[in-house]
Amino acid sequence: MSPDAASNSSSSKDVVSNLLRRFRLKEVLNEDTGSKTIWLLGSIVEEASGETESFFDDGNSLDPVPGKSAAVVTLERLAFSSQEIGACSSGFLASSEIFTAENNDIYSWSTGTLHERVFHPDARVAIIYPATQKHIDKHRRQQRIWVRETPVLYKEVTKPFIDAQPPSRIQWVYNILSKKVESEHIVFEDPDPENGFVILPDLKWDASNAENMYLVAIVHRRDIKSLRDLNGSHLPLLRNIREKSSLAAGKYGVPPEQLRLYVHYQPSYYHFHVHITNVSFEGKGMVAGRAHLLDTVVDNIENITPDYYQRASISFALNSGDDLWSHWVKSTRAD
Repeated sequence: MSPDAASNSSSSKDVVSNLLRRFRLKEVLNEDTGSKTIWLLGSIVEEASGETESFFDDGNSLDPVPGKSAAVVTLERLAFSSQEIGACSSGFLASSEIFTAENNDIYSWSTGTLHERVFHPDARVAIIYPATQKHIDKHRRQQRIWVRETPVLYKEVTKPFIDAQPPSRIQWVYNILSKKVESEHIVFEDPDPENGFVILPDLKWDASNAENMYLVAIVHRRDIKSLRDLNGSHLPLLRNIREKSSLAAGKYGVPPEQLRLYVHYQPSYYHFHVHITNVSFEGKGMVAGRAHLLDTVVDNIENITPDYYQRASISFALNSGDDLWSHWVKSTRAD
């Protein structure tokens, strides 16, 4: 690691530690037992305010103010690592504290705490601060709705919504591409302005367990916002990502035949990117109605019609509180 990268890493740790120390919980926004993830809403208090002892808010003085004191914190349990367990002492389970237990014949099961560190770190923390109302609504538990987007509806409803997104929404992407931040995390780059991209670990992955490998390729060009923009002219870019993703994955010991590449529609941000995961990894972002395999995308454009994604109807799920869903309701009611 270069001195600059080490300095940036140390600075980032200080920022995160400071925010966590000042975070005061207001409510649980959502939880997912499948991914062992929970989303919290709270306030970041001023260090000089004296509010440093209580984790839970016991009144209105710490009510999160969107865009100011509000913070959304994501806590995710990390997966066990066979390498970490292999490095433990043979009796590492001896110090476990058992809370509940059952047994039947040769089978026993329990809940408890492993006092010896079986893996380290054991959780991933993500913070959005200051969090806007849109950030809060995005992470709050919501009803999911199925949408069938025809080409006409895309042009009349979705595209105007995408075009209206302010560039500031994806400034963080431009910061990565310009290497203002996270340059030390880039594991591969093709600098070509038309067919080039960078590849770096996704925030969902701790960059240690190869079976859960999760990378993302972010293209340099800024004129492709989503799957809908792809056509025959983009085949060299798509093939380039498919071919060179194996170079990035190879740095983690993952061979080409174990790669799964896909595109989200709707994506979480409107700058074209491709998800690159180990085929052994299963995540909720791979569900039907959101993930489109890159091989299939290339095949549709190459062998069916170059403007396939301008002519196809695409179905996907939306949360009832999503900005896009509100845009759909407003536009369709106006008709």
